[in-house]
Amino acid sequence: MFIGRAKELEQLAEQFAKEGKRAAMLYGTRRVGKSTLILESIKHTSCKVIYIECLLTTLERNVKRLEEKIQGLFNNKFLHFAGFEDAFEYLGTVNEKVIVIIDEYQYLKQVNDGKYVDSVFQNIIDQMKDNLKLVLLGSYVGMMKELLEKENPLFGRFSLVMHIKPFDYYDSAAFYPERSVGEKIAFYSIFGGMPFSNDLLVADKSLTYNIKSLILNPSSPIRMYIENILLSELSKVANANMILSALANGKKRYGEIESMTGAKTNGTLDKQLKNLLEMEIIKKVYPINKSNDKKKTFYEISDNLVRFYYSFVYGNIDVIARIGEENYYDSYIAASLNTFIAHRFEEICREYFIRQAKRGIIDDVMDIGTFWYDMPAEHKSGEFDCVIRHNRGYSFYEVKYYNRPFTKKDMEQELQQLKAIPGNTQIKYIGFITLSGYDFSDDKYKLLTADELYM
Repeated sequence: MFIGRAKELEQLAEQFAKEGKRAAMLYGTRRVGKSTLILESIKHTSCKVIYIECLLTTLERNVKRLEEKIQGLFNNKFLHFAGFEDAFEYLGTVNEKVIVIIDEYQYLKQVNDGKYVDSVFQNIIDQMKDNLKLVLLGSYVGMMKELLEKENPLFGRFSLVMHIKPFDYYDSAAFYPERSVGEKIAFYSIFGGMPFSNDLLVADKSLTYNIKSLILNPSSPIRMYIENILLSELSKVANANMILSALANGKKRYGEIESMTGAKTNGTLDKQLKNLLEMEIIKKVYPINKSNDKKKTFYEISDNLVRFYYSFVYGNIDVIARIGEENYYDSYIAASLNTFIAHRFEEICREYFIRQAKRGIIDDVMDIGTFWYDMPAEHKSGEFDCVIRHNRGYSFYEVKYYNRPFTKKDMEQELQQLKAIPGNTQIKYIGFITLSGYDFSDDKYKLLTADELYM
């Protein structure tokens, strides 16, 4: 069953329906669903389709793979091509519309001269006949982004560019629709928004069961993916595992990461962080009211599943092997799990407002994020979890992952913190978002429950 990506499917359908030649590019991290999306988009097309997944081998061998696909499609084993350009030249002569999909395009660039490969495809796109559509897909985000740079031969050649990202909390919940809202939050907080991992969940089993069977079990597809593919890619970045371990343990500032990893202050860490940012393994975050303050810039692991792995599994694989998944979960994870989920709940609430803004349900939105305040005289500082910046002023929402109703006394304590906001900050709304509802009502404030996030 295909889930989500309605907007992307619509854009691809428009791309394929338009007359004349078209070239598109889709990129995103591994297992984010690029190939599944493109294959779903062509299910009902009247065009002939050629799909080739490139291998990490020579250009000639990949041309041979394309040749074999063309031979099969047109039932002609005598067709032979010296290169990609020859193959596209032939396809331009057939009296049918053809969509050519080239997956893992970056493999062509890795093994061969990357600039040469890009130049070949620049010429292909420039010379393509009107009956052809070309789609390039790639997983190495940094390498694919190079195709969009002005200096690259392929710059300006794509009529559609899609950056495919993981699902947010709302779309991820479609993989486990029968779970309660609290369970949906917990599942997303652990397994994140990658379609690959969500599709493997046993939706009618508990969160605990899924953690043990899919993350702690060394033979599970998720563990094998993380340790055989993701860690292999991360090995290309020096200190990557140490950096991610530091981030998973709450070290978010540059100085904290530098201290924990033992990196020298010679720019090495800058390069390592930049590489991880390009791979979209980590992200840079900052308070929306301090966007230019480098001291308030933090780093976080992008994916919840990767964060969970580095928080609880990485470095303890031998322990899990010795005492087993059941004992390990009970001894090392169970007591900390609620706190881990509570921090992710804050991000879910921000994602909720991002969805609301994109759908036009809330307007006058300049940014959504956290808000940092300083009180130098009192030697005090703090951060608000979920804040909307408007054209004039801010709306503040306090997020509480309580397993009991939020009380009037709780609210009064939180309102005390709001008094720390500098007096020149205009407050538009004050609100609260809780997991388990409220034991009071108050029209002065916006009181949201977790259930409303999924409506």
